[in-house]
Amino acid sequence: MSYCAIDFGHTNYKIAFIENDNIISFQKHSYNDRLIFDGMIAKIKSMGCDKILCCNVLNESIINSIVSDFPQDMKNIFKFFSSEDCQKHITLAYNDNIKRLGADRALNLVGASTKTKNDLIVIDAGTATTIDYLDSSKNHIGGIILPGKNLIDNIFHEMLDFDFSEERLVADIFSKNTRSCIENGSLISAYYAINNILDKMIKSKDCVVEIYVTGGNAKDIIDNCNYPLIHVESLLFDGLVVLEA
Repeated sequence: MSYCAIDFGHTNYKIAFIENDNIISFQKHSYNDRLIFDGMIAKIKSMGCDKILCCNVLNESIINSIVSDFPQDMKNIFKFFSSEDCQKHITLAYNDNIKRLGADRALNLVGASTKTKNDLIVIDAGTATTIDYLDSSKNHIGGIILPGKNLIDNIFHEMLDFDFSEERLVADIFSKNTRSCIENGSLISAYYAINNILDKMIKSKDCVVEIYVTGGNAKDIIDNCNYPLIHVESLLFDGLVVLEA
């Protein structure tokens, strides 16, 4: 059986092709690249996919606009998964409103839960950085959301009345131009805070924990983290495969 899965993220979308519950390939693309989008549709048709599993974090109007570009026969086989669907495999911490927990965070935890019997932490380094803890009984203890480095940089771009991107970037705690001050500061805010959060989570639970990292900025997390990390870029798709099995 062949099918595909699409992760509609805030900045990019990822697509995976799956055969016999094994991910054989996946790619990340920009929403602005129409040629690649058309090529993706052609590939889905050529593989004879009988279903398209989806995770979406975009608002309803945006995702409806994107889906409208697909042929009708493909629209008929779209299947969107929510955080509520993940409760078949893990217990989520958002007791007041499960729908408020991003499906991407829940699916990452489902995917990671199949890889270890220990407590685990998932760091998803995308537009924002999410950090979630799942114990060995598959109970989601909760998590933290941090702004990603690019998000912080973009806020300053919007605030200032000049473009600081032309200035020379020098990695120094004693920064001497606006770009260096902002980008060195955003790096500390985005990545060094993660170590503080991990310290507190691990100390609080006081047990063996495996830490998984996924997302487009995973390398920056790995380079700046004080803990050993397991990089699994397909973590969300692993979760979708579990839900569809």
